[in-house]
Amino acid sequence: MISILPATGSAKVKSVLSGDTVVLLGRAAAGGKAPEVTFTFERVTAPRMASKANNNVDDPEAFPSREWLRNLCVGKTVFFETR
Repeated sequence: MISILPATGSAKVKSVLSGDTVVLLGRAAAGGKAPEVTFTFERVTAPRMASKANNNVDDPEAFPSREWLRNLCVGKTVFFETR
């Protein structure tokens, strides 16, 4: 499997999927589209948002945890480290 992310770097936060998962936008190649990567934080477990896997029901506090993270980082550049 080829990794889109380098071991360390920076990227802009495009969106927040849950309180522990964000979508990062990488730098676009000349004339190309910026790569998107779903990035889940290590050692963080947040309540899950509704999905088919959990019968379309939010875990308690799922929405507030996602909104807190969304307000904190969407549109900002973040630094990351992968392992």
